[in-house]
Amino acid sequence: MRIGYFIGHFPYPHRLQDDIYIKKYAHGGVEMAAYHLARHMVEKSEDVDIFTTAIGKNDEEQSNGLKIHRYATSFKVASANVSFKLWREPLNYELDLVHAHSPIPYSDLPALRYAKRYKVPFVVSYHFDGQETGGSFLRNSGVILYNRLFLSKVLDQAEVILVGTRTYANESPHLKEFHDKIRVVPYGINLKEFQISCSPKEARQKLNLPLEGDLILFFGSLVPYKGPEVLIKALKLLEHKSAHVVFAGRGPMEMDLRQLSQELGVENQVIFAGFVPEELKKYYYRAADIFCLPSVTMAESFGIVNLEAMASSLPVVASRLGGLPEVVRNGENGLLVEPKVVGDLASKLSLLLENPTLRHKLGKNGRKIAENYNWDRVVDLIHKIYEEVL
Repeated sequence: MRIGYFIGHFPYPHRLQDDIYIKKYAHGGVEMAAYHLARHMVEKSEDVDIFTTAIGKNDEEQSNGLKIHRYATSFKVASANVSFKLWREPLNYELDLVHAHSPIPYSDLPALRYAKRYKVPFVVSYHFDGQETGGSFLRNSGVILYNRLFLSKVLDQAEVILVGTRTYANESPHLKEFHDKIRVVPYGINLKEFQISCSPKEARQKLNLPLEGDLILFFGSLVPYKGPEVLIKALKLLEHKSAHVVFAGRGPMEMDLRQLSQELGVENQVIFAGFVPEELKKYYYRAADIFCLPSVTMAESFGIVNLEAMASSLPVVASRLGGLPEVVRNGENGLLVEPKVVGDLASKLSLLLENPTLRHKLGKNGRKIAENYNWDRVVDLIHKIYEEVL
């Protein structure tokens, strides 16, 4: 079987630790999920081609059995690369199946074009609802245009639509007409990557984090839909003044968040760690006491960082939103809060800060639950779906 994956950005495998590269070629959970899926599919002895954009000129690369075809960027919309060649060049390759990572118009539509021209099965991974909030006017206009004119056509042509959770499939306004095509397949995680022998104190020393007090970790881009400002406002309400919030990641909100923390008088309790290389992620999880993802919109469909925190035996505090409640089970491996409700978030964080026994229980349960999300199991499910549609 020769599989063609279409995605707007695909990680450069040898540059995942490179801060300058990440600035030039934005990628996050979706792109890393596509990367791990492709790598594991190769391990099942399948031929895999990746069709994506390049930082510079056209580039052909082979890595871990993947054939990666990168096409020069014609122009950018916000942080997204758009390549005219991504529309044309893949047509020169012979594929048995096309799989698009959606909703990304610059790769969805070329994938659909290939599938229709050569009459091969078209599979879509629907990762999130595109939100017309935050970002530039051009970016928001593009989201609105794509949602209204093209998204339903892409989904209608797909043989199968893969969604991370049943809850998200039911709540997304864009998926309501396509429930007969939806297959729920969760995201995966490599559990071994988060097994670490050092103590929390040693991890804090390595990262130059405070050795005393509790650490609340936020991992991800500092963008509106993840709600980082809600966490800072909740920190202000906490009685535990020795607690710190660590923002591991960067994004367009950083300056506003720094200003907010100063206005609220909690700047000494907020740490902006900036870009974190993949090799250091496990140390941040090890150093923390609580993980928090206070997302505020349906753009957060799953939150792979929740799985990473669970694999690290951390209790998770997350929003009762989209597919998050299927991953973060209230009272079992974490606590759920109402989106944007600062008082609710502060209350749940206080409960965990005051109760180390509860933190340990939730973290231990989370580690067990995370074992159900290993990549081998996820790839087996997707491979069976490929066989069904061929």
